[in-house]
Amino acid sequence: MFAENLKEIMTRKKVSGAVLARKTGYSKAAISQYVNGINVPSQERVEAIAAVLGVTVEELTAAPVQKPTAPPCKCTIQPYVQQKATLTCKEAATLLHKHESYVRKGLREGRPGFEYGSAVKTSGKWSYCIYANKFTEITGIPVNAV
Repeated sequence: MFAENLKEIMTRKKVSGAVLARKTGYSKAAISQYVNGINVPSQERVEAIAAVLGVTVEELTAAPVQKPTAPPCKCTIQPYVQQKATLTCKEAATLLHKHESYVRKGLREGRPGFEYGSAVKTSGKWSYCIYANKFTEITGIPVNAV
């Protein structure tokens, strides 16, 4: 951490190890050990090196900011469009270009191709439920056309 920062700052400011040694009063060997990460200087020496380089102590000692390793997301965010959950027999018939009675009869009799809904008879009256997503899946007709 310190060694990488010191090396980067010295390169950026075009200061050699010999020049830094002369300006700080430390030996070239000591500066070389700091730059190569062999030894870490005392706080007093870090402050002196920072002053000579014209940087803060934090710049010399801060952990490098890690760049994200994952590739950027290439996802696209689709806007949420609320779709109808169910259709009426009339809506389904309109989409199919058929008469409403055709849809009702197909659901009541459980005909092939009418698996997108169901019909239930209670108290002598028929109730119909057509699932919009299944309708689109089976017929290929988008429901938002209603």
